Amino acid sequence: MNVDLTDLEPVPRWVDTLLKLQYEDGQVIAAIESQTARSEQKRRRWARYLAHLHDTYECDVLLIVTCATADTASWARSPYDIGPGRWPTMTLRPLVLGPDNMPPVTTEAEAAQDIHYAILSAVVHAKSPNVDVILDALSDALGHLDRKEAAGLAEFTESGLGAGPARNLWRTLMATKTHTYISEMRAKGRVEGCAESVLVVLEGRGLTVTDAERERIIGCTDTDQLRQWLLRAVTAASVDELLA
Repeated sequence: MNVDLTDLEPVPRWVDTLLKLQYEDGQVIAAIESQTARSEQKRRRWARYLAHLHDTYECDVLLIVTCATADTASWARSPYDIGPGRWPTMTLRPLVLGPDNMPPVTTEAEAAQDIHYAILSAVVHAKSPNVDVILDALSDALGHLDRKEAAGLAEFTESGLGAGPARNLWRTLMATKTHTYISEMRAKGRVEGCAESVLVVLEGRGLTVTDAERERIIGCTDTDQLRQWLLRAVTAASVDELLA
């Protein structure tokens, strides 16, 4: 066999979520996968993901698998050996979270106490008969967080729920309860991008921008004003003329 194991063609390696956990004595890469059914092919891919991450980052790697059914969770927990039966060279043993070992979080107070645990609980109970209560409690708890953090966690939850009624319900809740968080963050991003464009044009033309002028441009929240400045930035003889 050919000893060159180099991939001649790009090999897709897409993990649902990848986190770097930093500790005082080092770091751990956590790969989080949402699994809806048994799949031996997926377990082979998990082994490839972990080997790649371990080799690339040279640190410990943890695989966390969330399952919406007890049957899938039981399958995922069984060790996956690579190698001859009497001497397995590698053993894949993920940390599996399922409806059988994670109690549902059904009240706003519980969810607010540990929002990340509540999100994982919602994901593994996506097929639960009372998923509406679980998601309602979680959406209310997000209202206590910083708006930027809430928007990010809302998108993470949507991704983890997978396709189906639970995700549709979550989207409805986000549209009615936390829509303002997401829309405000998007609007803020557009304003910041426009202000940055004004500065880029000015600096590209070699015009000197003082700290006070920079603060005024960055601090502007009027999108119409920013657009006017952006158009003027192309021809203005100075920043003072631009802002006049």
